[in-house]
Amino acid sequence: MAYWCSLWLLRWWQFWRMPETTSSRRVTTAKHRVKVEWVRRLWIIGAVLVWLVPSPPFAVAAALLLTFLSFVVLDETA
Repeated sequence: MAYWCSLWLLRWWQFWRMPETTSSRRVTTAKHRVKVEWVRRLWIIGAVLVWLVPSPPFAVAAALLLTFLSFVVLDETA
């Protein structure tokens, strides 16, 4: 219980809030929101494929591939 209270107190003090930089402001842009929508669609399609092909090796390969593609799409240098 003490852990949760201290976590709540730190959140209330905004302890986890990082200082604003140009990198942190990029997540509020329309371009970034479009990228996040693409990643969401990719993961939904991947989940449907894993559901249709119920094979553990396929599920692991799909998760690794989708993770890689998510990082590629959301890369801020592009």
